[in-house]
Amino acid sequence: MTTQRRRLTEPLGSVTALFGGLLLLFAAAAIVLTLFGSGSVGGFGDTAICASQPNASYSGSDWASNLEVAARPGASISINGTLQACADHPTVGQRTLYTLISLPSTLVWAAVLLLVWRVIRAARRTGPFTAGVAAAMRQLGWLIIAGSVAAAMVQGFALDQLLNTMITPGTSFGDAIGEPIRALLPVPLLAGAALLTFARIFRLGADMDDELQGTV
Repeated sequence: MTTQRRRLTEPLGSVTALFGGLLLLFAAAAIVLTLFGSGSVGGFGDTAICASQPNASYSGSDWASNLEVAARPGASISINGTLQACADHPTVGQRTLYTLISLPSTLVWAAVLLLVWRVIRAARRTGPFTAGVAAAMRQLGWLIIAGSVAAAMVQGFALDQLLNTMITPGTSFGDAIGEPIRALLPVPLLAGAALLTFARIFRLGADMDDELQGTV
């Protein structure tokens, strides 16, 4: 690993290391909260968990008479611009759904950090215009695009199921098509497309370098 190659990957290398360290601290804290904290899967405490209806707001003096929903036993409803339902003594299933509302996106961006580090390591070891760097960039691009959509779908499904355990009548509160599209636009799609394009460029550079070395 040369000093020149290390400089080529800065400041991305330092930023990735910083966020990687923060992610490890966050993961350690999340494990503790998952086992013992409020709204956790383990849920040794009896703290209530709450979820809000997405993409909806209520205003005006007659909203209460038009809102045809009711809380299920063990749950409560409050409205302050949006509908919020809370489970006073959540079950393990409800705590699991509550965790799934935020966990998928965290896992996706943890994987993004890992693949970014792979790109950096490959560039430091063999130089930027190599097949290894191009392959890692291509994987990173597809991960950002597909991961953003998948995370939004899982989170939307979990939120729907959680709300349906607290509110009657049951319904679909989210948008199965709109939510993944909103999660994809504009940054994840643009970043993913850019990485896929640069992967092709770097692959072409690697092929040209191989041809030059073969003719020398």
